[in-house]
Amino acid sequence: MPISSAAADSAPAQRSGERAPSAHAAAAKKTFASVVEELYAAGSITDVQEQAAGSAAAATRSLLRKLPAGARKNNLQDVLDLVNATAANGQLSAGRVPVVTEILARNAEYWNNGALLSYGQRVNFTDGATRIVWQYYPGAGLQPQWLGTFGAANSLAQSKSKKKAVLAQLTQTLDQALALASPRAGGIAWESFFSFSGAAPVWVSSLSQGTAIQALSFASQKLARPDYLDAATSALGIFQAAPPEGVALTVPEGTHYLIYSTNPKLLVLNAFLQSLTGLYDYTQISQNPLGQQLFDAGDTAAQAEVPRYDTGAWSLYEGTRESDLGYHQLVTGFLQNLCDRTQTPTYCSTAVAFTANETTPPKVRIVTVRGLVKKPVPIRFTLSKISSVKLSIDGVVVSSTQLGYGTRTLTWGGRGKPGDVTVTIDAKDLAGNTTSVTKVITLKRK
Repeated sequence: MPISSAAADSAPAQRSGERAPSAHAAAAKKTFASVVEELYAAGSITDVQEQAAGSAAAATRSLLRKLPAGARKNNLQDVLDLVNATAANGQLSAGRVPVVTEILARNAEYWNNGALLSYGQRVNFTDGATRIVWQYYPGAGLQPQWLGTFGAANSLAQSKSKKKAVLAQLTQTLDQALALASPRAGGIAWESFFSFSGAAPVWVSSLSQGTAIQALSFASQKLARPDYLDAATSALGIFQAAPPEGVALTVPEGTHYLIYSTNPKLLVLNAFLQSLTGLYDYTQISQNPLGQQLFDAGDTAAQAEVPRYDTGAWSLYEGTRESDLGYHQLVTGFLQNLCDRTQTPTYCSTAVAFTANETTPPKVRIVTVRGLVKKPVPIRFTLSKISSVKLSIDGVVVSSTQLGYGTRTLTWGGRGKPGDVTVTIDAKDLAGNTTSVTKVITLKRK
């Protein structure tokens, strides 16, 4: 029986699940079921895989006929459309059949009678058959949340506990995740089959893959499972391949590892840093020169990039937009992880600065000195970090909004009488620190 829970998505900032525009059109050509039969006839998948896929497809179609019109039926139809589009677009390889089958089967199980979900809610299936974390994306139904899955495994692998229940849970999680890995870039990868944050399917992420490598490496020691370290080595493939197959984006200083392989324009710092931590830990455990090579290429680029994500008062998410509080704290933690491991000054000093940002009030300076009567008056000011801002004129609030750092303008409607007015700007940053500044400006007729 599935149990839903609300959880913030740890990877992307753009948080809307997006159905591929061509899903319905593609689904009209070939279907998941028909391509599975082609693969089976060619001897590319096993009897067990063919039977599981056929059963999942049949159960989904049967349930769609029975479900009344509404959200559950729509969600299940979304998933079937995406799965069929994967097949019709030529993306359903033999190696992807197990994970796509699981996606279809779990959605059919959930939407039969599961509670309606809001964006980002995670679902745990309590039948004991899966330790995979599932997350709801409108337009894509339930999808494997690989970062959540490997994050949980990583915590277990690095914990000091040797209780049988902990070891069993860790083993089950990794074994199930490995069973759903797909061949990619000469190795294995954990793929996503829906559009997200400008990334078209089928994409992989340096953030989740780096965490997977880290979890497998630590688990190989904790559980005395050398095959897990072998799997971690196989998972290095996407760090060697350029997008869209892999995540290795060549930049002037080295290699930036992408959060989404099919969106090479989105350079998210927290994902990049965590992937480096995963590569570092893998290399320390495996002593594999390839791991060191991949870490060094990314480390050189990261040291050059990190200062560009520091506004002097807050962090940037992807180089232009400021992080929300959760992402600011996340990137701070990742910087500290690398500092602890490497003692690199750039990581250490930036972690200290970002930590201080959480207790430093925003800085505001009112630039406007005069205005004209009988006309709207633009109040220009500088703001050091993203904040909720209130503009007051002579003690009366006239505007309230959230603004990012830089030179900003809020407009007051003005008045018909010349003379001095008192402008006050109150700013409250994402961590709750406040600032209030006041300035007298003069209204003139000309």
